[in-house]
Amino acid sequence: MDLNKSILWVFSHPNPSSIPSYVVSGILPADYLNIQKIIFLKNHDPKEILIRFNPKLIIINKAMHNKVANLANSAKELNIKVISVFDDWYFIKPETKGIQLRFIDNLKLANYSNNIVVKTQTAADIIYKHTGLKAEIISDCLRYVSKKSISNINYPFKISWFGLDTNHDTLEFGIREILKYDFKVNLKIITNKLEKIRIRLGSLNLKNISLEFIEWNKEMDKEVLKTDIVIIPYLNDHKRIVKSYNRIIDSISLGRFTIISDLSHLRKFKNYCFLGNIGAGLKWAKENNILAIEKVIKGVKFVQNNYDVPSISMEWKKIIEQTLKK
Repeated sequence: MDLNKSILWVFSHPNPSSIPSYVVSGILPADYLNIQKIIFLKNHDPKEILIRFNPKLIIINKAMHNKVANLANSAKELNIKVISVFDDWYFIKPETKGIQLRFIDNLKLANYSNNIVVKTQTAADIIYKHTGLKAEIISDCLRYVSKKSISNINYPFKISWFGLDTNHDTLEFGIREILKYDFKVNLKIITNKLEKIRIRLGSLNLKNISLEFIEWNKEMDKEVLKTDIVIIPYLNDHKRIVKSYNRIIDSISLGRFTIISDLSHLRKFKNYCFLGNIGAGLKWAKENNILAIEKVIKGVKFVQNNYDVPSISMEWKKIIEQTLKK
């Protein structure tokens, strides 16, 4: 089957490459499998697009507006198969009316779909609990790969944190954990909305922590490679338990010692990074430099063998073929 002519991979944001989750769960596997990519915006006519391209199946990445369900419904009417990808569908206590409406649209989209895909088993379990719908699990793939891992962890610590502004609260949480240990730290913060995070962290007594703010960009891995450690703190809440592993696997793949909060769904990475209090992780690395480097070396091999673009793309190819047969 010619996937390029038979399949459309749909993104509902005007600049898909600016959305990290779109890159690692859509753009990279679509490019590897030579699948056509299209952008579907609110003002587009769903039937016109489907008739013009005449696909056998469409893959809809995370819906960014409420017209995406209309596209799936039109596909169903035209006997076109639909696979929908869901990120951040956590059901519990949506904070705003906009998110609440998005969750309602998610349910419509899921019901119009022949298959739904999520990034983790935890996310699949939560969707099944609330809807009775069974989801396939395909992880995000690696975006960044480094051929050179660290060979030593220096002190004062050279640390990086990267993420979009929706994760700023977790960064503050992680910094507060570091402050309890009074370490000397040079911390690169790579994110969007820099003024927002400057204001958020401005009230903290940072003691021996110096901050460098860097605007999020596609080549942010070059900044991460200037550090020895990546921290990925998580709050133990309903939003974080459905998150993908993309920041974790990219950090490990870049050959940095990675410290992440100890949440149950992240324990599959315990042999390749430190799970727990961020400050405690720094203390452990300082006292166990050789063991920390061993974790880095094992981690690079693990993620690059299991989350590389070809491996994840083959999982997508399998799901596509199964869905076409339904």
